Amino acid sequence: MRKPPRAGRSRRARNRLSVDSWGDIELVTGGASLGQGFETTMAQICAEGLGVDYRRITVVHGQTDRIPDGVGAHASRATVVTGSATYNAALNLRALILDKAAGLLQTPVGALDIVDGVIARRDTTTGPSIRLGEIARQNGGAFTAEGSHLTDHMTYPYGVHVAQVRVDRETGGVAVERFLVAYDVGRVVNPMMIDGQIAGGYAQGLGGTLYEEFLYTEEGQPLSVTFADYLIPTACEVSRVDVLVTEDAPSPLNELGMKGAGEAGVTAVGGAIASAIDDAIGISGAIIRLPVTPDRLLVALQTWKKQ
Repeated sequence: MRKPPRAGRSRRARNRLSVDSWGDIELVTGGASLGQGFETTMAQICAEGLGVDYRRITVVHGQTDRIPDGVGAHASRATVVTGSATYNAALNLRALILDKAAGLLQTPVGALDIVDGVIARRDTTTGPSIRLGEIARQNGGAFTAEGSHLTDHMTYPYGVHVAQVRVDRETGGVAVERFLVAYDVGRVVNPMMIDGQIAGGYAQGLGGTLYEEFLYTEEGQPLSVTFADYLIPTACEVSRVDVLVTEDAPSPLNELGMKGAGEAGVTAVGGAIASAIDDAIGISGAIIRLPVTPDRLLVALQTWKKQ
């Protein structure tokens, strides 16, 4: 049986890039968008590698007849694996364009650069130049290149969660007053999106820590069938979360030094809140099961009181 892909690794990802006679770029990828801003991130990575405005880039995904390789978006793969393939495709396309431009502009390839979709000498603000659309027309209407990424090693992001909670010993109620997530992602592509993913992950983790639980009868019949039975945190219960993202340890496994961030907000929420509850009630190891419902917390307090 084939092992499932782990964080930041999998079989090869391959993307295809093309620029048309209008100077617009199309990126065809085997990655997938789950609502995490995938299209924007891939466009930004492509724009940096190619030297164009990311708003000129259209990201096409979910079309298996147009790209042979693709394993979706999971296990912190999208930015690391698909993003690296995108960057490599952009570099390959850039090399083709500059090689063609060198002949048209009668300038060595090493002296040329692409800035905002214009190819010109990098050492002067004057002299001949040509836009991407024009050079595509000179090449029969388009340039196309592919790029791939393959690694057998995982990337290893790391971080810390810190919780401050308030416990009502009479009712067993728990309120999270403050929460901090600090995480190193190697290289930030879009800071706002990472902050949003971490904040959303925290809300998901909070739900699983204090509220959400699937319950069944002994016969296997589900008991959590409505939102009256299956509790989720609302805006009133989700406390402020402070997010600190650093870039102190770039990954050596891809050219941009990127590491995954998808699980950053959710993985340690339960442990951090459970430890904070232990500290608040002064009983180490009292919380051994999630979610920490009021009934369970009261039982834990009574059990430890009798010991």
